[in-house]
Amino acid sequence: MNTPGKWLDRAVVVFGILSFLSLIAFFLALHDIGDDYASPEAFARAGQPLPDWYSKVNRTPAEWLVLQVGFVLMLVFHVLWIARRFSYARKKTSE
Repeated sequence: MNTPGKWLDRAVVVFGILSFLSLIAFFLALHDIGDDYASPEAFARAGQPLPDWYSKVNRTPAEWLVLQVGFVLMLVFHVLWIARRFSYARKKTSE
């Protein structure tokens, strides 16, 4: 029996797992941002030139991308979960 909501159930499971994994990635990315991030604007406001060791890596672009992708995954998961809840509630009232 392949019910119409079956794909929604699978999508919720898949995005639920991805959402959980993104929480772990958030922790790792934010930890790295906390250790490595250096903003040129902060040096400019302090009246300091950029140090010799500064590079684009210190702006942690990969870590910021992890956060953006993770938030999208979590948003999709929650939208699917809410749609699934409404779908089941509607089925129960129509029975």
